[in-house]
Amino acid sequence: MSLNNYLPPIYDQIKGMLLEKIESGEYPVGSKLPSERELSEQYKVSRMTARNALTALVNEGWAHRTQGKGTYVAQPKIKRDLLKLTGFSQMLKQKGLKPTNHMLDTNIFEADKLISERFNIYIGDEVYRIIRLRSGNQQPIALEYSYLPAKLFPNLLKYDFETDSLYRIIEEEYGFRLKFAKQWVSLAKANEYQAKILQIKPEAPILILESITYDESNTAVEMTRSLTRGELCVFYTELWRDPVKIDNRGES
Repeated sequence: MSLNNYLPPIYDQIKGMLLEKIESGEYPVGSKLPSERELSEQYKVSRMTARNALTALVNEGWAHRTQGKGTYVAQPKIKRDLLKLTGFSQMLKQKGLKPTNHMLDTNIFEADKLISERFNIYIGDEVYRIIRLRSGNQQPIALEYSYLPAKLFPNLLKYDFETDSLYRIIEEEYGFRLKFAKQWVSLAKANEYQAKILQIKPEAPILILESITYDESNTAVEMTRSLTRGELCVFYTELWRDPVKIDNRGES
């Protein structure tokens, strides 16, 4: 059979039509989608086909089911680009969301072995810790812990981190030009405290993004541990294959 004559399964076609209505705003976030029975009657298909179309939307993150009530349009996932060194608030603005920060705590503590190795400082040196709840359009998205060596940023805690950008303060107030960051992504389950702050259920999946940011002199100036709601975000990166060397036998 020619690929030009190939049509996707009926349920996939119905899913595509529903998705077009979601993206156009005909079905806004939080609205109820047609039921299996309604889709079956509208498109003259079986209930199983209609169920598969709705299930595909749920599995792809476009919708969520509420037991006994129906299927509803979900909040679109926020794509966090791992290719660019961008502040959280700037990233949300680029996605069309209004960022807000809620300060949970700021303090100064003595660096332990791990922190001292990350920043190349002595154990016992003072380190700032800034804890914020990061939200978009008033919806909690990430619980973020930021760490900075106190010797690099005297009087840092005088700034208002609810309204000001930490990256702006680092670059413009202290003169560190940010260059690159190392990042690690892992998956965990939210404990009771994290779930309460992020407004999710305990043991719900959270994505953990840990990063160390360096300036142009390769000095580590900030370390971040961001706990992100797993159902709201997806991380994006790219993989490039190195040129493949062909040996004399024609093998790669």
